[in-house]
Amino acid sequence: MGRRRVTPGEGRAVAAVPTRPQDGEWAEPVREPAAPTAVGAVAVLCPRAWGVRNVVHSGMLGQLRRQGLEACLITSLADVALAADEWGSEARCVELLPANVIASQRGLAFWNGIIHASFCRRHRVNFLRIYGRWWRRNDRPWPVARHAATAALSLLGCHEPFYSWLIRRRDRRVRRTRDFDPIHRQLAELQPSLLVSTNSQYFEELPYVIAARELGIPTLGCIQSFDNLTTRGILPVFDHYAVWNERMRDQVLRFYPDRDPASIHITGSPQFDFHVRPAYRWSREATLRCLGLGPRDRYVLYAPSGLPSEPDLLDAMARAFAATPLLRDHRIVVRPHPVDDPGRWERAIARDGRLVLNWPWRVMPGLAWDAPGVVRAADQARLVSTLAHADVCLNTASTISLDAAAAGTPVVCVGFAGRRGGREDELCLNAHFTTHYQPITESGGVRLARDMEKLVNAVATYVRDRSQDMGARQRLVAAECGPVDGRAAARVADLIAALSAAGR
Repeated sequence: MGRRRVTPGEGRAVAAVPTRPQDGEWAEPVREPAAPTAVGAVAVLCPRAWGVRNVVHSGMLGQLRRQGLEACLITSLADVALAADEWGSEARCVELLPANVIASQRGLAFWNGIIHASFCRRHRVNFLRIYGRWWRRNDRPWPVARHAATAALSLLGCHEPFYSWLIRRRDRRVRRTRDFDPIHRQLAELQPSLLVSTNSQYFEELPYVIAARELGIPTLGCIQSFDNLTTRGILPVFDHYAVWNERMRDQVLRFYPDRDPASIHITGSPQFDFHVRPAYRWSREATLRCLGLGPRDRYVLYAPSGLPSEPDLLDAMARAFAATPLLRDHRIVVRPHPVDDPGRWERAIARDGRLVLNWPWRVMPGLAWDAPGVVRAADQARLVSTLAHADVCLNTASTISLDAAAAGTPVVCVGFAGRRGGREDELCLNAHFTTHYQPITESGGVRLARDMEKLVNAVATYVRDRSQDMGARQRLVAAECGPVDGRAAARVADLIAALSAAGR
């Protein structure tokens, strides 16, 4: 199909590099000099904070601009409002449009459940089995019966030709029951040479991928996280894929044998570029000041996952540290999950003056506390610096284990809950043995603590000698994160430029 050239936006490209904080204030990104006039355009789906981080704050926009491409970000309304102030006027944004429901969706959730269960059974992925027990802990008889029916139908659905038939029928149902016209019109107006998905397994992005396919626009799917291929169900069809490492490449080919091996590109992840860029690693003094700690304080970083009894676990952890001479003076910096409830953590840290709350990013005035896209470059620098200067990172089966290892920080995985016994306690242990997380658990680059005594001993070991397990951590990073050299964003930009040129 014919495509027109999109007029470049005014202003300058953003390379969202924060300066170091002064006097306890967060520094804002600095702007790059003006780049050459753009000669093409790509559309980048960027509805969530993690996409904003990987595309905007990594400097990928500037990389694309220098190659003669304008990236139009299709993003949340909150980010459209913030774009000029936070990212620079060159970061052209349009609002991500919904595919509104126009016909009954009845039965679609059940159908999706069968597909996900069939996928897991077909490929021996244990995520649903482990997490499903937690999700169904309070189910009444009808949901229990529905789950049993889903599991039974997946015995048939995991085999061909039923497996492919389930997916085709689901896709036709989605297409028939939602209004794609506004998305078609928006893409037809933009006329991009390429549509880039930063995480297609968020439902906000899927209608755009379908519409691009219908309009003949080439597509690139960036697999955002190491767990997405095994935890999020079926991957949409793209013309090309950007993955972190060889393991993810092999998974795409194993789960989707019809994909062309030449269409799968190993780029690493812009998520880890920040860890090796000096501008994102503040000095210890500046980091302590911005965390509200004293100049001589040492601390452990605890990153909860959003489970109910985690405040109780924090309380028990604080008391156990206080009873251990080596850890008695350590502060505990709590960094909740971005969409966790602030109230419960504010109440939790009020019990002990040694606890410090470090929220992932600031809430913007007038927006809900869980607004998914409001994130700044300085927030990413704060994360990297907080990890880099922590004695240990504590978490339960979280991606932050990889972030900590990339920053060179020891990791202790918490394999028990704040309330022992029951489904939450079971999940906290078994989550470390899911298909996606087991390689981390077994790498030797993290230590798994199954009770408080083992947790305290592991933390104390690393406090005495931070270099413990360093070689295993480095091997873990090399295996799971892909190339960590600060150039993943540039590699993705090069890939986008090459695919865009082929699509024009």
